[in-house]
Amino acid sequence: MNNTIRNTLAEGRPSVGSWLNLGSPLAAEVMAAAGFSWLVVDAEHTAFDMQLIAHTFRAIEARGAIPLVRAWDHDPVTAARLLDAGAHGIVFPHVSTPEQAAQLAEAMRFPPRGKRSAGTGRCATFGPNYRQTFDDIVLCIPQIEDMEGIENAEAIASVEGVDIGFLGPGDLAMSMGVEAGHPEHEAALQLFREGCRRAGTPCGIPVKDAAGARTRIEQGFHFIDINNDLRFLEAATAKILAEISS
Repeated sequence: MNNTIRNTLAEGRPSVGSWLNLGSPLAAEVMAAAGFSWLVVDAEHTAFDMQLIAHTFRAIEARGAIPLVRAWDHDPVTAARLLDAGAHGIVFPHVSTPEQAAQLAEAMRFPPRGKRSAGTGRCATFGPNYRQTFDDIVLCIPQIEDMEGIENAEAIASVEGVDIGFLGPGDLAMSMGVEAGHPEHEAALQLFREGCRRAGTPCGIPVKDAAGARTRIEQGFHFIDINNDLRFLEAATAKILAEISS
């Protein structure tokens, strides 16, 4: 097993992926075949159940990409089930403190490094050395979505076992009472980036398009989520229909 995201980020290069919201393994396979390095199954906001999550992981793996998932809560049992299903990393939403981050990092790794329980799930097919090697492969990705998390960015990113800091700009903006792109919102994003830099931890951010990706990479963000399958379908459909009617 190998997690190329780690290698790319360790070399200081950007790692580019996308999000999956349609609940379709075929959409995941198409996205992976198109060349995304990783894809995140959004189990927080969409209709994925555990069986569909596992099928989607298979589709991602079949095309050589890395399967990640966004959990719907911070329960260690949730994390264990998602990892047992084959996730190579978990994005945890609404992380605001280093204490939360430490508990999540522990939930993702086996003793003595963590508290993950050993069981027989899909992960058993990954080879006899899974438990001995996966702790160094898996990615713990806390998502910061409020000002408490922004203020604690360096402390969260410094937690042992936290691999990537990730922003949730939309919920952050709502928590601040402003729209995304407001000067105060943009300042908070940069405070987060700087906190991760001081901690020596890669940081990431969602973007809408290639121009946004280039801008954020130039600023120092390296884990780049470009939109999602639902929005790609929506945009392509709207563009074609507008061209027909013009």
